[in-house]
Amino acid sequence: MKILLDVSAVSLPLSGIGRYTLELAGHLPHCPGVEEVVYLAGDRVQADFDPAAIPPPPPASRFRQWLKPLLPYKLLLGPYRRRRARALAASLHDYRDYLFHSPNFSLPPVEGRAVVTLHDLSVFHFPQFHPRDRVNYLRDQIAHSIARADHLVTDSAFVRGELLQLFGLPADRVTAVPLGVDAAFRPRPVGDLQAVMARYGLRAGAYLLSVGTIEPRKNLAALLRAHQGLDRAQRRQYPLVIAGAYGWNSGPLLAQLEQLRGAGELIYLDYVPEPDLPALYAGAAAFCYLSFYEGFGLPVLEAMASGVPVICASGSALDELCAGSAEQAEPHDDAAILASLKKVLDDPAWRSEATERGLARAATFTWQNSARQLATLFAELAA
Repeated sequence: MKILLDVSAVSLPLSGIGRYTLELAGHLPHCPGVEEVVYLAGDRVQADFDPAAIPPPPPASRFRQWLKPLLPYKLLLGPYRRRRARALAASLHDYRDYLFHSPNFSLPPVEGRAVVTLHDLSVFHFPQFHPRDRVNYLRDQIAHSIARADHLVTDSAFVRGELLQLFGLPADRVTAVPLGVDAAFRPRPVGDLQAVMARYGLRAGAYLLSVGTIEPRKNLAALLRAHQGLDRAQRRQYPLVIAGAYGWNSGPLLAQLEQLRGAGELIYLDYVPEPDLPALYAGAAAFCYLSFYEGFGLPVLEAMASGVPVICASGSALDELCAGSAEQAEPHDDAAILASLKKVLDDPAWRSEATERGLARAATFTWQNSARQLATLFAELAA
């Protein structure tokens, strides 16, 4: 079986979809039945994929951000996308005998069998958490992929059920393949954490952690309110550490972060490089993730694998992922979130039990298993 994997989503800083794609690129070539894997990067197909060669992101430009709203993007995007589609079609023509996998919602003009991963349907259920252009674009791409792909993959049974219900698809067209967690996310002795702790001015076991893009969907405002509901001594003893790059509509929240940072009760780290994340997780007293909606919730899995008790939102795919291994609260219920924070800080017996349950749950998720399940699916489609 020959596979053409689209790796265009792999760029720095690495997103969740970028991580998913990177892990598949590393594991699919070693799966039983896989004869060859080639990679689509942009509009070119290449025989090899070297993660070390991923270019760093361009420096931030305030001028570019100022200019962007003034440019007629809708007029410019049409010709650009048509040119890219022609270049893609030319590149892909020689690979029509390969099974194509798009890990990022959209399907380019392939001629052979194709599989697309749809990670979530938030642009349909929660359009208020996205810019309008993104909503329109992803809705179009998802509809196009549903119409043209031979098979669809989701990260969770939850999103699979949403997809079947929303679009009336037959059950045999969609397969749920859960994500995995890298072996770097594991419990670590305090001595192994010291370099990263010193780099960010932290003490192991003395902070609450949240990791994710700063955007409304992540519900950080509720977490900030809950943390402020703790008594001052606890807020100082367990400051809230937030790691994540700026996202859409993050301005009001960033202003609040700055205010709390000045009070010594919050540490905002911005984007944290991949090599530092495992130690950052392992050093936390607890991990907090209160998103309104998730198609899987990879940071929760990484925290559980790191031996850290988890407080997360109930609902969406997080219920499926946690399966009783975390303290969950309704994301709109500030009182319940505060009670969960107090529980994790005041109940050492619960913390110990939650840590063990989380480790056991996380052990069932590996990227090797994810790749093997996909390879089995691909073989069935290619037969």
